[in-house]
Amino acid sequence: MEYKLSELVARFGGTLVGEDVTVSAIGPTDLAQPNHITFLSDKKYKKLLSSTKASAIIIKAEDAIDITIPQIITDNPYFYFSQVSNLFNPRRKLAIGISPTAYITSSTQIGENAAISHNVVIGENTFIGKNCQIFPNVVIGDNVVIGDDITIYPNATIYDKVTIGNECVIHSGAAIGSDGFGNAKDAKMHYHRIPQIGGVVIGNRVEIGANTTIDCGTFGATIIEDGVRIDNLVQIAHNVKIGAHTGIASQVGIAGNSVIGRHCMLAGNAGIADHVEICDYTVIGGSSNVGKNITTPGLYSCGMTAMEYKEWAKTFVHIRNLDKLNAKVKELYTKIEQLEGK
Repeated sequence: MEYKLSELVARFGGTLVGEDVTVSAIGPTDLAQPNHITFLSDKKYKKLLSSTKASAIIIKAEDAIDITIPQIITDNPYFYFSQVSNLFNPRRKLAIGISPTAYITSSTQIGENAAISHNVVIGENTFIGKNCQIFPNVVIGDNVVIGDDITIYPNATIYDKVTIGNECVIHSGAAIGSDGFGNAKDAKMHYHRIPQIGGVVIGNRVEIGANTTIDCGTFGATIIEDGVRIDNLVQIAHNVKIGAHTGIASQVGIAGNSVIGRHCMLAGNAGIADHVEICDYTVIGGSSNVGKNITTPGLYSCGMTAMEYKEWAKTFVHIRNLDKLNAKVKELYTKIEQLEGK
């Protein structure tokens, strides 16, 4: 595929400055080749432009003053880059049709232009929308509703009573609708399962990473709103609600009945306790643990930065002695008050 810069501007906006050259791919400044377009979203990489081989660049107006190659001027080069990169690198599409090795019950409804690959299993009373791409070995349960333009990659599992909106992507190994961790103990302290029957509801344009798990709600549904991005290896427990356009990085764990607001960001390995509410526009730093509600937007972090072992060992000893130190400070404070006649 090749596009003139004017064609990209017509499709995505921006302003063309310089020659209307043709480009066939996009790449970073140090790897781009002739006939490629590159981008600059961070000024610290501007020095690399002196040696770039790219034929054009996506750039902010204030960064383009001394640039000699053709430019597309935009306020958000990184977002513009993502649009152009998707144009040059679309997702792989399956051939339209249903594989003879797929097992689909007679009560299932399938929309037009669906592509259903080898060994797919689809249960009773399930609805699959238009233009869906279902890759090999996917299992979809009973009473599932899947919208239009959905891509489900190999070996993903959609349990019963899951509803998925339009234009979602579910990566390999994801499990949606598995039992939430609901158990009751008897007099002998033995665990007994509490049925999880609430299902999962996923909005539009949601992307769910590989080997991520989203548990079924106990009575009401676990809810993932529109535009959410979930990385690989994330655990979302029963009755959690994730607000629209929130991003969740790898290895985050969210315990049951917690509510994450809209436009939030949860960095890698963060842990959210049960029944916690986090307000909109909140950022949780990597390896942070949240055990109480957050009601004011901002950056919250409690992960300790890695340090050399001997330094950590000394620090840990001091941490263990904090209670003794606190008692000593109180004792000294009392003596000072006595000396001052208070």
